Formats: sequence, structure tokens, C-alpha cells
Amino acid sequence: MITRLTLVSASIALGCLATIAPVLTSIYVADEDAERRDEAELREFAGKAVMRADLVTYQAFGALADLERAPGAACSPGNLAEAARVIFNYRYVQDAGNYGNGQYLCSPLLGDVRSQDLTLPPPDFRSNDGYFVWFHQRNPLSDIREDVQIGRNGHYVSIDPGSYVDLIDPARRPIGVLNIDTNTVIAVSPGSDPDDMLNAWKRGGKVQSDQWRYAVSRSATRPLGVVVKSARSSLVNNWPKLLFMWLSIGVVSGAAVGWLMFKRISRQLSFPATLEWAIARKKIDVAFQPIVRLADNECTGVEALVRWTLNGRVISPEVFVTVAEENRLIQPLTDLVLEKTLAQLGGWLHSNPAFYVSINLSSEDLRSDRFLNKLTTALKGTGIAPSQVRIEATERSFMHADATRGIIASFRAAGHPVYIDDFGTGYSSLSYLQSFRIDVLKIDKSFVDTIAQDTASSVVAPHIIAMAHELGLEVVAEGVESASQVAWLIDKDVQYGQGWFFAKAMPAHELFTWLRTRHAPKAAAGVPLL
Repeated sequence: MITRLTLVSASIALGCLATIAPVLTSIYVADEDAERRDEAELREFAGKAVMRADLVTYQAFGALADLERAPGAACSPGNLAEAARVIFNYRYVQDAGNYGNGQYLCSPLLGDVRSQDLTLPPPDFRSNDGYFVWFHQRNPLSDIREDVQIGRNGHYVSIDPGSYVDLIDPARRPIGVLNIDTNTVIAVSPGSDPDDMLNAWKRGGKVQSDQWRYAVSRSATRPLGVVVKSARSSLVNNWPKLLFMWLSIGVVSGAAVGWLMFKRISRQLSFPATLEWAIARKKIDVAFQPIVRLADNECTGVEALVRWTLNGRVISPEVFVTVAEENRLIQPLTDLVLEKTLAQLGGWLHSNPAFYVSINLSSEDLRSDRFLNKLTTALKGTGIAPSQVRIEATERSFMHADATRGIIASFRAAGHPVYIDDFGTGYSSLSYLQSFRIDVLKIDKSFVDTIAQDTASSVVAPHIIAMAHELGLEVVAEGVESASQVAWLIDKDVQYGQGWFFAKAMPAHELFTWLRTRHAPKAAAGVPLL
């Protein structure tokens, strides 16, 4: 009796353990995944906050440049009228005027105060390019208000510190903006602790806290840093309730869920095998989307885009490329794209030395020189210059910085220009732009869609363009769909556009027809095709 009771008890215990263990394991895995997702989202938010801080600073610089071009002597009626125009034109500028010899001289808000002896203290920071900054300057018209004041060559502008942290964020996550050369907190969002933000910055965001998680980011062009934080939430902390819930649901629906998971896993296992078969038998196609120089509407090159039709159904590249990356099929897929691209465009590239094609590489392709060696071998004897085959890498590729940096340099040394594709949507830190040598930024369609609109994300495209110009990079705008977008991009000195406004992605034979039709008038006039 005791032996049987012990056996039954052991069986029950093992049964409970077998039931509970997967649940606890699932809760732990889900908690870890939630942690990673929250951290990635917070890093992305920090990157957006840096863009905002950069934008406010660039507006101040633009306002100062306008003040320096203002007509008339300092504090003259014409000079003050121009300063008033500057205040009206620049959204984040609160006041603009002249100073000298440690005193305010005049501004549209202060008037002419040269006789009032309004003292201006020495600046808190002097930049290498000639800007003076007062981080917390008391406004002469107020006993409590403090502005960020930026000056140069006797002109100044005042910025409300709140402009640096005024982001649309339903979660209302605390933000802090700092000058990283002096470790001075410039601005924090309402209710935030400046000392807490400074401490988090000094620790690189690695603050031990059960309540908060932190992320930091810094500007690629100015001595600005951002700290953001969000409240921690943990599934593990609520494990008793979760365990009870999962056990209750699991008893009723375990069999059904198990069957569905079996079917799903079966499909997932068969899909990679089908993709491997398609790659091996070269059933994957390549389409080419033109890239147009905006200044003269000239097609200068194309991007090679992978396409797959299975049993009459078009499979999204986002689906099968992801499956290829997860199942060690991405390198054979990239090799097939190169092979078909050269086979279909080789003659055109040889006949038109100014024309080029860009090929997308995955992060795995950029961890070794395998593909570079294959590309070099493939181009031998074709008469195609290395500059006619360009490399596109998404921002995710740059997360493996140590492995990628040397490969990127090798591609450029071999004569292949390097593009960053879908810029602004991936790797949240922009610091890699300082350590990687690249040639072109491609602005993602999601940002091009919002240009010239009054939306929270509409500031991103102008910021990326300004950053690219400052770093000496060319810009390609993806997803261009209207003439108004083209006009806006030309006004911002964007060199190239790509999208359905010009042409969709098409097979090689359609591309050749499109190119010949597009350039027929020039050919008739005796102008070279490209």
C-alpha cells in the first residue's frame, strides 16, 4: 500500500512538474524577450531624442547665420526688424539680438537696452567652431525663466530648454539632454531629476535599478548627449497569477494549441526546404528599380531586388529573405542575385560605364571577405568597373561593428561604393557613422512619406539630410511617389530619388525598354545615352 501510494504520489508530482516546468520556462523566456524588446525600443527612442536635440541646435545656428547677414548697424531699426523676422521664422527661437562687452545691447523683445547696463556673464561653453553657449541664462525680462542662449560674432539667440525634450511620446518617458564636453545637463522633461540623468550618462546608461531602465545616445555632429529612461515591467514579478492563469488555460486548450503548433512548425520546417530548393535551381528572380538623379531627371543606376513566385503566388521578400537569414541560406541567395544581375545587366554595364547596379548584402555577408572575393572573380574579364557594382547594407549590419568595419573598408578599397539602406529604421545609435567610411545614405520610405508634413516624424528626413551633408555623404530618397516630394527633395539638395514616381522594379528586358524610351530624345539629338 505504501509503495503504491508512493508511486502514485511520485507520478502526480512528475505530472505536475511536467506541466509546470514548460509554463515556468515559457514565462522566463517571455520575460527575457520582453526585456530585449523594451531595451531596443528605448534605444530607438534615445536616437529620436538625439535627432530632436540636433534639430533645435541647427535651428539656432541657422538663426545666427541670418542675424549675421542682417542689414544696418547693430540695434538700428532695420537690424531689429530683421531680428524680429528671425524669431518668427525659426520655431524654437524665443529671442534674438546683439550683445557686446559683457552686456545685452538690444533685441526685439528687450528693445534698445545699451544704456541699461544689463550684464551678460561669460559663456559656460565655447565650441571649436566659434559658438558661445550659456546653458541656464536668466532672461532679463523674467525673475524665474532660464533659457539656453547661443551666440556668435556679437549676435545671440535664446532657446526654451523645453524644446530639446519636447517629443511626442504617449508613454511620457523622461528625457535629459546634456553637453557631453562639460557634463552639463541642458534640459530635462518635466518631473525628471537632472542629477539622475547626469549619473546615467556617466555610467553609459548601465544603472542598476529595479524600477527603471536607461538608454543613452549621442549626436554624430555636435557635443550633445541624450539620456532616456522607462519604467521596468517584469512578467516574473507576477508569476503566481500567471502560473494559475496558464495552468487553467493549459488544461482546457493544451491539446488544441499543441496541434496548431505542430502544424505551424511543420509548415515552417517545409518552407526553408522549399526556399533552398528554389535557390539551388535558380528559381529566384531579380528585378531592377531605377535610381534617378533629381537635378536632371537622369537614371544613373538601378537597385537589384530579389523576387520569388511560388506556384503562382508572389512571396514577399520580407518573408523569404528573413527565412534565408535564419536558415543559413542568405549567402547562396546573395550569390544567386549577383550571378543573375551580371548575366542580365553585364552587357549594359559594359556599354555604359557611368551606369551602376547596387546589390543588397546581409549582415552575414559583411562578416567576412567571402562575397568580396566572389564579386572580384566574377568581374574579371567583363570590362565592368568595380564602381559599377555598389553595395547596400542595412543598419542592422553595423551592429557587428568589429567584424563589419574591415569588410566595408575592403569593399571601398576595391572600388565598390557602399550605401546604408533604409537609414533611420534600424540600429538606433548613430555613432557608427564616425567610425565607418561609407558613401551614400538612403532615406527610408517611411520618412520620405512624411516630408513637408506637420507630424512627429516629419523632422527626421530634414535631420538625416542635414547630417549627410555635414558628413559629406550623398543621399538617395526611397519611396518617392509625387512631384511635390521631388520638389521638396531638390530644395533640400538631395541628389537622387527612387520610387514609383519614376518607375517600379522591373525585369531586365523591361528596364532596357524603359531606358531606351526615356533617353530616345537625347539619342536622337546626338547626346550620349548615359
